[in-house]
Amino acid sequence: MSAFVGTAAPPAPLTTTGAASGGIRRLTSLTMLLSRPSRQGSSAILLPLTAFAVTTTLLLTVAGGTRMFLTDPRTGDAAFMYGVLSVLALLLLAIPTATLGAAAARLSSRRRNDRLSTLRLLGATNTEVSAMAVGEASVVALAGALVGAAVYAAVLPLIGMLPFFGGPVGAAAVWAGWPIVAAAVVGVTLIATLSAVASLRRVRLTPLGVRRRTQAPPRRTAVLVTAGIGIVVVSVVVAQFSSVAALLAPAAALGLLLALFAGALALVNLIGAPIVAARGRSLARRARSAPQLIAGRELAAHAATAWRRVSSIAMISFIAVVGGSGIAIADLAEAEPGMTLFADIRTGVLVTLGGGFLLLAASVGVSQAASVLDDRDLIVGLDRLGMPPADLARARRITVMLPLRWAAAGGAAVGAVLALPIVGLSLVVAPLSVLVIALTFTAGFGAVALALLASRPLVTAIRRGAAG
Repeated sequence: MSAFVGTAAPPAPLTTTGAASGGIRRLTSLTMLLSRPSRQGSSAILLPLTAFAVTTTLLLTVAGGTRMFLTDPRTGDAAFMYGVLSVLALLLLAIPTATLGAAAARLSSRRRNDRLSTLRLLGATNTEVSAMAVGEASVVALAGALVGAAVYAAVLPLIGMLPFFGGPVGAAAVWAGWPIVAAAVVGVTLIATLSAVASLRRVRLTPLGVRRRTQAPPRRTAVLVTAGIGIVVVSVVVAQFSSVAALLAPAAALGLLLALFAGALALVNLIGAPIVAARGRSLARRARSAPQLIAGRELAAHAATAWRRVSSIAMISFIAVVGGSGIAIADLAEAEPGMTLFADIRTGVLVTLGGGFLLLAASVGVSQAASVLDDRDLIVGLDRLGMPPADLARARRITVMLPLRWAAAGGAAVGAVLALPIVGLSLVVAPLSVLVIALTFTAGFGAVALALLASRPLVTAIRRGAAG
């Protein structure tokens, strides 16, 4: 963008002085020019497009499976239980799916704001800047969603090979349907559009404020206290769930249980950023090395971003604890004749964990690549100050692994609190349950470590570009 500003003649002010059609053509031309890969790097287009495609594919897969369990006549007398469990799986995977979509929408948002703030300085109005930013984000999201829908259609025969109801379910059974496909494409595009609108708040305030990063990081003490009280309330209600459920109809009791699960997960996500910010400030105060100081200040200043990068592991840990207990139950009942439901529960838990790991890998990969692109100025500045590559890599590792540990522990703790009153301690700590939890933690931390390793070439390219 700097080359564009430096070599081109100063354009006429981008005000609405001409005809409406001329203004639309001007906005379209500028949007296409600023969106070209040569202007912002091909990764700024390909990474979010890929993330939106993965989001749409997984969303349609989960929606198709839920639709099957709610409508398939093969569920028989256990139709109600199949429906409840499928809605629970949809709920568990919907949050990390939305997180991945939002992460893709925020990819390189600061660099987009920098380019748009330059246009504000050149005379563009807020309406023109908003139209260009939202248009760019929406088109990329729509393209990714359409690619994801095509991938879903291509892998549908493989999904149909999943063993439920005593055998492969078939591709037709897990087909989500055209209305759901259209709703998923529109929903993913809408997420990107809303995220782009939200990212423009700083540009509307002042373009210079975006370039100088004058906004101070917020302190969320009230949020931390409120979320802590909420977690305590949810824990008490779950502990007394049997007494509360006796006063309600079965459907209402199950609805309350699902609401408690959703509320607990939302509270964990809400409490994550304040905890990361507090740990970052503590780390910066006690830092004994440059990497610790840099990581602490980065976590304190951008706690919400750091939490979003790894928040999916909280959901995966929660699924591991609850799902591990379900696998333990299925193992105990496997010897009973006609217990197809329990075998399907085990398969469903494994499928849910598999989908969660795909979401985690995609989310962490996109987030780490985005963080490298967004921290280009910081990386270049530290390189010019003479920081060794190993110290920079260690600082980046701390900014990821510290919130990762809190996210994993928080998700597992909430899962245990909700599972204990329902299934009992013996099933939560059963060998199969503990094995699922251990494998989940190992795979989750390994996926994040691989994502960090995969982002190193981007860091190296930025350092070389600055040196050249």
